[in-house]
Amino acid sequence: MTASDVIQIVVMGLLVVVTGVYAWRTHIMSKATKVQADASVKMAEATSEQLLSEARPYLLIRLEDEVIDLFTIVSDAKRHEMPNEFKVTIRNVGKGPAINIIAAFWRSDDVSPTQPKSYLAPQEEWHTTISTLSVNIAEEMWLPELSQMVKYDFPGTVAVEYHDIHHRTWVTYLCLERFDEEAYVVEGEQNIVEVSKND
Repeated sequence: MTASDVIQIVVMGLLVVVTGVYAWRTHIMSKATKVQADASVKMAEATSEQLLSEARPYLLIRLEDEVIDLFTIVSDAKRHEMPNEFKVTIRNVGKGPAINIIAAFWRSDDVSPTQPKSYLAPQEEWHTTISTLSVNIAEEMWLPELSQMVKYDFPGTVAVEYHDIHHRTWVTYLCLERFDEEAYVVEGEQNIVEVSKND
């Protein structure tokens, strides 16, 4: 073996060692970069969610006292009939405005007239009248998503559909429940859900 061969072997060995060290450092750096990238993605998602939450409206439904009495007091001698209409107050307790608002009486097998409102600012109230009259059973059901969430169809449910400024669709609903001959409303027990709309 000549001196030239020895030098070539040493150089090759050094090249293998340098390549190995470079590959190892690249692997370590890529893991660190991936961890950093994952952390950045999580931070961006958290920031985005915070921004969405800060602009989100929260609409709450309040029934007038006489409406609550109508559904909570049922006589044994004579059942109360459903009124043709009743008053509700809808308040936006969120930080963002609600837009394209629709309020109505909801049942899974019926369609009632809707009350629209274009805009409700934070801390603003909307006093409206909800009709319980059927308009057309052949119409497409409004908010079919509620049929998966509402356990009792009678007497019915007060529902409010609305959008936030990011075009997400929300529904607040308050069930008026009846068990046998007893009907009642527990004020404050309402649900707010996000629903997806297929355009």
